[in-house]
Formats: sequence, structure tokens, C-alpha cells
Amino acid sequence: MKVALIRQKYTPFGGAERYMVRLIEELVALGHEVHVLASSWDAEGGEKIRLHPVSVARKPGWLKSLTFSLGCKRIIERERFDVVFSLERTLRQDIYRAGDGCHRIWLRRKNLGRGWLARLATYLSPFQLAYMALERRLYTDPALAAVIANSEMGKREIVELYGVPEEKIRVVYNGVDAASFPLQRREEYRARLAEAYGLGEELRILYVGSGFKRKGVPALIEAAAKITVPFKLFIVGKGRTGALMRRAQRLGVAQQVVFTGPVRDVERFYLGCDIFAFPTLYDPFSNATLEAMACGLPVVTSRYNGVAELIRDGEQGVVLRDPLDAGEIAAAVAQLADPLRRLRMGAAAAEAAAPLTMQRNSRETLEVIGEVLEKR
Repeated sequence: MKVALIRQKYTPFGGAERYMVRLIEELVALGHEVHVLASSWDAEGGEKIRLHPVSVARKPGWLKSLTFSLGCKRIIERERFDVVFSLERTLRQDIYRAGDGCHRIWLRRKNLGRGWLARLATYLSPFQLAYMALERRLYTDPALAAVIANSEMGKREIVELYGVPEEKIRVVYNGVDAASFPLQRREEYRARLAEAYGLGEELRILYVGSGFKRKGVPALIEAAAKITVPFKLFIVGKGRTGALMRRAQRLGVAQQVVFTGPVRDVERFYLGCDIFAFPTLYDPFSNATLEAMACGLPVVTSRYNGVAELIRDGEQGVVLRDPLDAGEIAAAVAQLADPLRRLRMGAAAAEAAAPLTMQRNSRETLEVIGEVLEKR
């Protein structure tokens, strides 16, 4: 069967991109002919696929999204694939993996605490209007055969906003590759981190992710100023740091906050830290949170993170009601300052994450693709 996968841009650091590479390997192993539609693709294993470069307008952003969708549509009409599986909002797909959730919901979260003028400007932005139009067209397209949501939260939003029948949506939780996180080397990684950053007995708080504003880093910096125990906060990932560093300086916590930038050996932070803090404004299912739990870290995250479905408040971590409330974040961190409580909650977090393997994720995803192919 000719199977087409759509992803606008590949970068080796992205969770969605790793998901796609794994899916390609599984499809090839099953004997399918795999095609990839992308505007840029920088991944190993290119000999396993046929790549279809999609030309896009570089600016403005709304035109880039639209030209990518139009380019994909032309290729799909020409190639006549048996099934089209998309990780992007486009004009034509049989299966859509809603890994980024609903854009309309994100805009609501983005506008939390903002004035009416800022909210109005958001909704009048050509980029946002184009994105919302693509999203609505996607979910109301009669040709859409199936949707994969990565949390019950995501499924519920799609049903409520766009009226997609529940039976058309399959929840497939993200998976974690336990082999990437050698738990038996925890003490080694703790020692290496201590040596690299001059650490003593302070509480080691970890954040991993890009898109700092969306995922709560500004509030986390504010919360750092309210933490009353000695600590070091590691911000790992790609994002604009200038304003955040200045904020940390003004709050008097610049020495306690470390921006590492993107790293390839993120496991040394997961295994070398004490707790994971991710006060996201919106994340349908944070890979980083799941990875932290698999590494035995208790987590502080918000109810707007789909991974919160795995957390019983006070058992595997703490679920925040308001991710913008620095005081609530600091209080949640304080709950995890006790080493014995951290150990107990970290073990419970690892147990909750254990069933969510890469193999399970791939199997359930392939089941959806197989069901759609059977109906062709």
C-alpha cells in the first residue's frame, strides 16, 4: 500500500518528529511503500522513504501554512495514495493525528490574563485566522476517516468544538522509550550534574521543552522567587531567553536559574534532578512530562496538560489549577521538598508511566491505519 505521511518540518529534537520516524520504520517493516510530504526533512533513514518536497512561502506565517497545505493537496491528487496520515492541519488527509490539540483552545489559554485589546488582536491576526480556518475545514471534511487524539482532554475538545463523532476519534497516548533512560545510572548522572554546575544539596528542579511562553516558563521564573528552600532550576530546551533572564535578575534568582538551550543528552537532566515542573498553559499530552515520570520524577504540571490524566493529585505529583499563579507553583514545589515524599511520589509516577511504551503507541497507531485501509 502507498502510505503518505505529512509533516511540515523535521527537526531531530521534536517529539512529533521522533514519533513520525518510528512510524515510518514500522510501516516499512510491514511492507508498505512510505511517502513523506515535507517542506524540509533532516533525518536518517531517507533511503526507506520517497520524499516529496513541498515548496512554501517563507513569509508571512499564515501564507506559509496555506501554501504548504495547497502543495500537499496537489501532490496527493497526483500520486493517489492509499491512505494519507497527517501530523499537520492540511486541506486533505484521511487520518489526522491531533498531537498539537485544538488551536482555538490554545488561543483561549494564550489570552488568559490579557486585556481585551490584546485578545482582539490575537483573533484578528491573519496567521491565527488562517490556522483556525484550516482546523475547521479539517474536522468538517467528510473525507476525514479517523482522528488520533493523544489524550481524553484532546478528544473532548474536538468533539465539543467541531462536532466530530466520538467513534471517529481514537485516543492513543504517547509512548516513552524506557531504554533511552538508564535508571541504573541515576547516581552517576546526579554526580555528573553536580560537578558540571557546582551543586550541593539544593533541590534540583527541571523543566524540559520549547515554546517557553506557552509552556509556563515565565510563571515558573516568578515562582522561583517564592521558593523558600535552596534550589537550582534547569530550563532545558530551545526558546528566547533574554527577557526571562532579565526577569530572573530583577527577582534576585538569576544565580539559581540555568538556561541550558537544547541538549541531546536530556537523560542526564531527567536522571540527575529531583522534580519536574511544567506549568503549561496548554499541551494535549506533554512528552517531556511523560519522560520525567518514566524516570521516577514527581511532577508539577497544570490541568491543561493531557498527562494530568495519569496523575492523582498528591500521589504522582501536583496538578495546578492556575498555571499563571506563581504562588500556587511555589507551594506545589514546597510539597516536594521532602526527600521521602519525593521518593514515594516518584515511584508512583514511574508506575503510572510504565504501560505507555513506544511499542504500545505504534501498535495502536497502526491499528487505526489498518482499519482505514481495510475500508478502501
